[in-house]
Amino acid sequence: MSGHVIYESRLELTRLLYADFDRGTEAVLAQPFLLPARVDGGKRRHVPDFLILRRGRVPLVVDVKPWHLLTRPKVSFSLGWAREAVESRGWEFEVWSEPPEAELANVRFPAGYRRARACGSRPAAGGRRARAGGAVGG
Repeated sequence: MSGHVIYESRLELTRLLYADFDRGTEAVLAQPFLLPARVDGGKRRHVPDFLILRRGRVPLVVDVKPWHLLTRPKVSFSLGWAREAVESRGWEFEVWSEPPEAELANVRFPAGYRRARACGSRPAAGGRRARAGGAVGG
């Protein structure tokens, strides 16, 4: 996975960190499509937050919502019919909320260091050497 993905909240950014940490993630698309449906005789529309494409697995559609919003009837209803529509296509659907703080810390810390573009495959120039008084150690 490479490149920038748009996000609208810090919670969405956190979900992106988890997608980036997952080695099976091949691509992440933000607000990937408009999902129209007829529900209880009415027209409904929903735009999911992310579509995550994963190696060897079906696509994952993700909606990011804070825990405190999940109990609201309108939110619950919307996520319910969206889940049914996505899963009827054979894809997976996930409602993602705040992770445990310790887990997030363990994902956030190495985030800047695990990609080849940030680290490269070789040690940094001089990474194994130290100069002291002009001498090179090894």
